[in-house]
Amino acid sequence: MALESRQPRGCAKSFMKNKGRIVRSISAYPTTISSLSRRFFALAGCIVALLALIAVSLSPAYAAELPSDDEQDVLIRTTLMTFNDANMTGNYAVLLAKGSKQFQSQFSAEQLSTAFESFRTNELFFEDVATADYASYEKAKLDSEGALVLVGVFKTDDMQVKYRLRFVQNSKIWKFLGINVDATRL
Repeated sequence: MALESRQPRGCAKSFMKNKGRIVRSISAYPTTISSLSRRFFALAGCIVALLALIAVSLSPAYAAELPSDDEQDVLIRTTLMTFNDANMTGNYAVLLAKGSKQFQSQFSAEQLSTAFESFRTNELFFEDVATADYASYEKAKLDSEGALVLVGVFKTDDMQVKYRLRFVQNSKIWKFLGINVDATRL
């Protein structure tokens, strides 16, 4: 003998054999449109909360305002002077210490020494940059990652120094994230 019941739409069913009989059971809590909508809104709420959390965690980088022209000048000159001092002495510990947390986690002083060896070998030192005038190639901007990008060139009587510097704020202080310098003798 088979026991049959009409199962409401969306209900789970299970089949069990009991002494040759097939028994169908209907779940005690059938899935209805209202329970599906509650689950949907609960899931949507979780997704919105997750997106809000991501936005809050990323906002410090994007909330940063561009520094003033004078502050940009200080960032450019101090970074290039620290870079020049590291090249002159062969000691990149101070340059590394002045970098952002992200920069410090990716590079060691030894890696910086190897990367910038050509500056030492060719004696491409540019102390005069501290007092030289410079021209910016691009207006200061925040890139898609929220980093401040400063690009320009210094020209002295005997050298041209092109730079592209990227900075991020660590504890509300601008620290360099990337440094690209091309120094050539004139």
